[in-house]
Amino acid sequence: MAVSSDSPAAAIRAFDIKSDLDAVKRIWREVGWVEEDHEIKQLDHFFACGSTLVGTLDDVAECSVHITDGVIQLADTPLPLCAVTAVTTSRIARGHAFARRLTARQLAQGAAQGAAVAALGMFDQGFYDQLGFGTGAYDHEFVFDPGTLKVSQKPPTPRRLEIENYEEMHAAMLNRHKVNGSVCLNPPILMKAELGFSDKGFGLGYNTDGRLSHFIWLEVKGEHGPYEVRWMAYEDMSQLLELLALLKSLSDQVYSLRMMEPPEIQLQSLLQRPLRNRTISEQSKHAAEHESLAWWQLRVLDVPACVEAAGGLAAEADFQLNLSDPLDELLAQEDADGWRGAGGQYVVHLGDHSHAVAGADAGLPQLSCSVNAFTRLLWAVAPAGSLAVTDGLQAPTELLDRLNRALTFQPPHPGWDF
Repeated sequence: MAVSSDSPAAAIRAFDIKSDLDAVKRIWREVGWVEEDHEIKQLDHFFACGSTLVGTLDDVAECSVHITDGVIQLADTPLPLCAVTAVTTSRIARGHAFARRLTARQLAQGAAQGAAVAALGMFDQGFYDQLGFGTGAYDHEFVFDPGTLKVSQKPPTPRRLEIENYEEMHAAMLNRHKVNGSVCLNPPILMKAELGFSDKGFGLGYNTDGRLSHFIWLEVKGEHGPYEVRWMAYEDMSQLLELLALLKSLSDQVYSLRMMEPPEIQLQSLLQRPLRNRTISEQSKHAAEHESLAWWQLRVLDVPACVEAAGGLAAEADFQLNLSDPLDELLAQEDADGWRGAGGQYVVHLGDHSHAVAGADAGLPQLSCSVNAFTRLLWAVAPAGSLAVTDGLQAPTELLDRLNRALTFQPPHPGWDF
């Protein structure tokens, strides 16, 4: 049997929204990310912001990588973020390494434009490790009967929110209460697209001083649920309790609700008899559940900027950092100009005023690790001693102990699905 020897010409170039959008929409259909017309329409908004590179075969887009600028917290310090917000490859473009190559180039572009960190939501753990990403902390997701919430206050009558209120909701997300790892993406139009990917969503919220200060956005499934809380913003704990009371008020109709646990509280402690309810609802459509999953990853792009953000520490640690970064080799293969990865040697001080400078000091204890592991260490995803077991981090025992005492932030939580 004859086998075709014709090979389409492969190339990488910038996305052109006029000539490439239809091809990219086809890719999103092929991978199952969009199916309905209302979903496909939102891609007009999605690709109108951020930056996109495409991999082409015979000049037809068959892979795209979209990035969006934003901010991520390291403890109390905001850092400029390059969020990898969509990576899609068509059915015929597998095996060309487009996704890896395009993402590497996009990270280089983000770093060149001032991003100190990159983050993404992963389809599975492993692929993005090749690009220096380390896995983030667990998020806890609950399914529960909202009537079991132990919130006694009666909520005020809320505002009804529609997709057309996306700018107000985006502003509320930017102004929301932040914790370590909190993410904000800058373009408001991106939120309009995210809200519009489902035609079964609705929002409820409250104004403070004439502006939307706290809200929830839910997606509906059936008359009695489960409803899913997709977005939540609040500025303080009193507003969070008001939103939880609002969710409880829906329980006369809604039998089950799915939501991520808000950071800084243990949601199980606000549920009546959670273990009993989990047992008696087992195998029901409205079964109570509690799952933990790390769905996102992050990586350092600018070592000095990230180390400086990790200041105000109660304990100190001085060390020589020997950092490896797989992007160093990948970007060399791409013959990319400018930023070529974060690998190298740094003299690091962690303490009240943390800092890192490129260079070597043989008199300091040596910490050798990948950028994947160092990122997880800085954001307190896992302690140094744990990373020595799971991520190949190497350092003297005394330095590991010092790092364990210094980096004691709350584990990071993005609070923004991307």
